[in-house]
Amino acid sequence: MKRYCAEAAEDGVKTLILCAGNYADSLTASQLAAENPGVFFAAGVHPHEADGMTEGMELFRELAAREKFAAVGEIGLDFYYDTSDRTVQRKVFAAFLSLALELGVPALIHCRDREGSTLAYDISLEMLADFHHAGGRYLLHCFAGTEAYAEKFLDVGAMFGVGGMLTFKMAENIRRTVSSIPLERLVLETDAPYLAPVPFRGRPNHSRYIPLIAEKLAFLKGISLEQCAARTTENARRFFNLPEDAAS
Repeated sequence: MKRYCAEAAEDGVKTLILCAGNYADSLTASQLAAENPGVFFAAGVHPHEADGMTEGMELFRELAAREKFAAVGEIGLDFYYDTSDRTVQRKVFAAFLSLALELGVPALIHCRDREGSTLAYDISLEMLADFHHAGGRYLLHCFAGTEAYAEKFLDVGAMFGVGGMLTFKMAENIRRTVSSIPLERLVLETDAPYLAPVPFRGRPNHSRYIPLIAEKLAFLKGISLEQCAARTTENARRFFNLPEDAAS
């Protein structure tokens, strides 16, 4: 991890947030954050893992008490792969949203549906609207929804994560949607080891590639790379309540 952080820092990415998909990964992420300056962590259960969740929420509360805990996640709904029962997915999602409210931290959201269906988006929108109105903060990670759904989520407080898909040749729909979202609602992310940006697509992703995503976002927004980096860094710092000297 130290080497990974050093490589990312060489390309200007100095602060990382490790996002987990189950309790074991959350525990590992907390340990890596403790051992590495500039690394923070999130804890949660991904919808793919919902059926296999056996731990009680008290274990996640204990993780949240650790230094450098920043968010609950990755949580949400995945009706594309359906690796967990949909009712269980929704139950686990709701439990972690409640935990995020209890702890006063943001939630990192996964939302994916099958082509031709919007059920995961509709249910997520309903649940996240309630979460927002109760004072919750959340980020839709690797958002691949339409401009219309982006607008609906914007109306209920969403932040959006922008990753390597923005650079993919056939992802014009992603670029249209991201172009419609105000810059102050965007942060940069990797989803490592997945979704490496062009020209590294198909290889393991790395946080050092974040500047490639920033370049594409800056182009879409008609601003300089420096302006894009400064704005998205500040967005992330505020959203995660990171120290003033945290940078990405």
